[in-house]
Amino acid sequence: MTPLSHGLRRLATPAALLFGSLLLSQHIVRDSTMIAGLPDPVGPTGWPRLMLGAVGLCALIWIAKELLALRRAVHQQKPIDEEYEGYAHGRAMIGLGLVVLYGIALPQLGFPIATAAFVALWCLIGGIRRPLTLALVTGIGCVALLYIFVLLAQMPLNRGQGVFDGFTVALYRLLGIY
Repeated sequence: MTPLSHGLRRLATPAALLFGSLLLSQHIVRDSTMIAGLPDPVGPTGWPRLMLGAVGLCALIWIAKELLALRRAVHQQKPIDEEYEGYAHGRAMIGLGLVVLYGIALPQLGFPIATAAFVALWCLIGGIRRPLTLALVTGIGCVALLYIFVLLAQMPLNRGQGVFDGFTVALYRLLGIY
């Protein structure tokens, strides 16, 4: 396989992400006139659009990185994979699996607990091992996300089921969100 054909295959994923983010950002709600009537861009349609815009921006950066690697590989006549020798594919797959597990756990555990577990595990995968740092990143990050999404954007996040619902409501009251 030539570096060019291999490099073009590597562009497929970021190109699909870019295309998907552009397409989906136009279909956040079925009735586009509803969006025009909303007073601020931070509300229920603003956050999904912002996140899709961030995905699109990351995809553009990824495409640029792939194109630069392809250019170097073609000029130096070496396999394009040598440009990515330090990449930890196993760690990336664990991270993707963690994202899927987060999506599955969210309705059961609720946003605060699922997010705290996700952030803590993500930090551990990333190499953060010091307990105080791990606790501060997890705690401050989760509380900030709760204020941003629940209080500021007024998004109805999953509270969980059973005892987790009660915990979430108590936490919201403690933080002054409810």
